[in-house]
Amino acid sequence: MHTSFVPRLIDHDARAREVAAASFRVLERDGLAGLSVRGVAEEAGIAAASLRRAFPTQHALREHCLLLVEERVSARIAALHGRARGRRLAEEILAQLLPLDHDRRVEMLAQIQLGVLALTDTRLRESVLRLDRAVAAACRACVDVLEESGAFGVGRDRDAEARRLHVVLDGIALHAVWGRRGASDVAGDVLAAQLDEIARPAL
Repeated sequence: MHTSFVPRLIDHDARAREVAAASFRVLERDGLAGLSVRGVAEEAGIAAASLRRAFPTQHALREHCLLLVEERVSARIAALHGRARGRRLAEEILAQLLPLDHDRRVEMLAQIQLGVLALTDTRLRESVLRLDRAVAAACRACVDVLEESGAFGVGRDRDAEARRLHVVLDGIALHAVWGRRGASDVAGDVLAAQLDEIARPAL
């Protein structure tokens, strides 16, 4: 049979990875203005019509990017369990939520840009809030890890400490995403100070 009549099988997992990588590259380079089905298709080197079957609208592509951020961070955190314990585990979990390397910086840029858009685009708001809840859950998990390992101060409120940790983490992330000199050292120092505070008895 002539090969031109043989249907080409598509590796959907590989295609999804290509689209994901292309989406993040576009967001990093061109911002939200470039995040269109046509722009991502061109970046990925695939036909726009093919990509549009999976993501018929720009909104669907934006939601896909937010879901990918959550999936990637969740996979990294899941991989940590069993490799570290106590405070070390808490530190490594929090590090996965900070823009301390290129991949994590791109994820943070996507989260920030789409988060700002969600202030006026109500269709996107739930996806942004879902991602924020996932970060809040990771902070609460860190507090639970600290308590289980004896590194949680007597008399402290777990919910309050998780919320405070979330706020501190967001502040560090915004500082680091600009690539300021020494941002990684600042992130480590501020997180260490916050975890030291959590370990002290409540006043």
